[in-house]
Amino acid sequence: MYASREGVRSGTARWLVKTPGGPWKTGGGWQHANHVGSHVETSWGRDGQTGPKYPRNTRLCVKFRGLVTKACVTLK
Repeated sequence: MYASREGVRSGTARWLVKTPGGPWKTGGGWQHANHVGSHVETSWGRDGQTGPKYPRNTRLCVKFRGLVTKACVTLK
């Protein structure tokens, strides 16, 4: 999983997962994000090919520490 965000002072992020009918769970712990120009970015896993498999309609969100708004996507 990869996440980047502009205008973030905090360089720490984690991701959350919610499978259909299940509760929200922490997918990855807080991780330092690197500043790249005007944004910060971080990733979990390697090259987009590693990590758990989730069913359709699973919600994945990335939360940056200090921000209320999460960036979310639903798997199709």
